[in-house]
Amino acid sequence: MRKIIITMMLLVPLLSIAQDDCKAPSYLDRISSFELTACQYSEFNEYEFDYQDLKDKTTKMRKGGNYYRLKYDKREDDTKNVSGAYIRQNYYNAVIKAKGENLGVNKDFFRFKHESKTVYMLIQYAVDADEQGYIIHIIEETEMTQEIELDIKDALSKDGKIPLYGIFFDTDKSVIKPESDKELTKLVTYLKENPSVNIFVVGHTDNTGDFAHNLKLSKERAAAVVNYLVSKGINQNRLTADGVGSLCPVTSNKVEDGRKKNRRVEIVMK
Repeated sequence: MRKIIITMMLLVPLLSIAQDDCKAPSYLDRISSFELTACQYSEFNEYEFDYQDLKDKTTKMRKGGNYYRLKYDKREDDTKNVSGAYIRQNYYNAVIKAKGENLGVNKDFFRFKHESKTVYMLIQYAVDADEQGYIIHIIEETEMTQEIELDIKDALSKDGKIPLYGIFFDTDKSVIKPESDKELTKLVTYLKENPSVNIFVVGHTDNTGDFAHNLKLSKERAAAVVNYLVSKGINQNRLTADGVGSLCPVTSNKVEDGRKKNRRVEIVMK
């Protein structure tokens, strides 16, 4: 039997696929005995990986990002017996060669890097001695594009506060990143159009690391936002900066998605 090789994360052309409209990641090759017969792709979706971890314990992990569901079926003209173990070992070898890691005791769940994204990949149904088909689920972890925006005026009138998730800082830093300009420009416009409004700018962190350090960091980030607003012509007497560290989470800090939501700057009406 000739040797079958799965190549990932290398500059190797993707083998031809059964459907012209099927979309598979460019870094993912296939085993020659199988063809891609069905696929689904979303620019953003969430998927809960259900697998046996390295301690053989049933584990669930939910991730969000670019999502692929790829269905591979045995080619009708192929007479080779290809076991599920052979399939899983091929993907395992490719991931390890690409400096990724195996997360499943059955060598069916992996994590690796592609460009700037962390990729999670689960192989399902590759278990038979003469496998006729299997499915791969892939999440390329990424942030969702936020298209629906709550008007600052409406939110402050209704709730008295609004979290601004479009203000960005590097990890453990209080320097505002350039990609925050869109969110901050909206806030400046609101404050100029509503000159009688005074606000608190409140920094929030997740609970990772030392509490005292996070409290200080949250105050510094709030102060950085106030300084930005003053530089754009907003009277400093209308603004008060403060930070509460991890004291006011909006959700659990136990998972990364929760920690992301808890890291924020909030505008609170005085």
